[in-house]
Amino acid sequence: MRSVLASVCLVTATCTGVALAESPVAYVYVAEQGPNQTTTGPISVYAASFAGKLTEIKGSPFTQAQTTGYLIGTNGTHFLAVDANPQTSHQYQRSYDVSSDGAIGDEVSTVDLHEWCDTDDGGKLDHTGQYVYVLDAGECGGNMQSFSISKTGQLSLIGNTGSSADDAPIFALPVIAGNDMFAYTWNNSSDTACPNEVFSLMTRESSGALENDSSFTETDPAPPAGDQAYQYFPGLATDDPTNHLATVVYFGDNGDCNDTQPQLASYTVENNGDLVSTNTYQDMPYPAQPTINQVILNPAGNILAVSTGTGIQFFHFNGASPITPFTGIIGTSGYISTMSWDKDNHLYALNALSGRLHVYTASSTGVVEAPGSPYNLPYCGYAHNATNCPQTLIVRRIP
Repeated sequence: MRSVLASVCLVTATCTGVALAESPVAYVYVAEQGPNQTTTGPISVYAASFAGKLTEIKGSPFTQAQTTGYLIGTNGTHFLAVDANPQTSHQYQRSYDVSSDGAIGDEVSTVDLHEWCDTDDGGKLDHTGQYVYVLDAGECGGNMQSFSISKTGQLSLIGNTGSSADDAPIFALPVIAGNDMFAYTWNNSSDTACPNEVFSLMTRESSGALENDSSFTETDPAPPAGDQAYQYFPGLATDDPTNHLATVVYFGDNGDCNDTQPQLASYTVENNGDLVSTNTYQDMPYPAQPTINQVILNPAGNILAVSTGTGIQFFHFNGASPITPFTGIIGTSGYISTMSWDKDNHLYALNALSGRLHVYTASSTGVVEAPGSPYNLPYCGYAHNATNCPQTLIVRRIP
């Protein structure tokens, strides 16, 4: 149990009048969009109970990181964010103290990014929380900056990676394999009608820096017999803890994916970083709606959440074996823009159309909305330009 008894009770006795103090299973950070649409406003922080109920913590909302633009995440002791406002003369990668109760403290470290690029497209923490990777945007898109994070939160540049090994620009933050040895992004060098053409591999050096790897090969799902001129093209991807990826794939002819519905494929990360899928066109499921905004696996790697249509559809993830259906689309209220899991199978989802935060609990029998969900947040209509709108969320998982 995740609770502490206020007094000691005998096993055979009935404890009455004893206060129970339940420890949170996660802290949820919700950034609100600022007035110029490129910065964040105050960050609200919620403690999540074992049942998935949210309670705003003391001191929330916090304003320390409100002008940084992109929230990256937290490793439990420090909170990472990066500037994204091209109107300022310098962009900074930033680190803030985080207390054990989830509160954001003082800024402890900054690194000026202006030497490499005027703008960026956010950053990504690795699974250890010791390294963070920032993707450049605009005219210098395709560069990936690697930083280490010390125990005191100090940031240090350890590497600068250019375009992918096949000279195509990197335009997405990497998906990092469970072993933290390999990271994958996508490129589309010929601007085809498919979302992407191929994966690109980056290997992690002993320093923690990412470097392009030109030796990478990719084995995609098998197309129908007689259609060998066609192939599958990768879309969004997410990682499990045992070196597999769940990926959206599109079936296309020479880069033309206009007439196909997306499917869901599994890939295995080989010991050398190569990606191999043993799935076929026959055994890969189709999401209920063709437009997919995000895919994300739970920490155990057995439930895949797909933001599609008006809500979220859930699937069973089975490692290298084909992905299998679990639920239909859950939710009817609109556009789910950002999702994140805790370690107790709660999925937190921001609805950019209604401006609400949803919490779902997944079990072996299905998925239900948690008590108290959805939570009202400052309204941000999909076609509106209101200030203080939910922008993104970060979940700090507590072991």
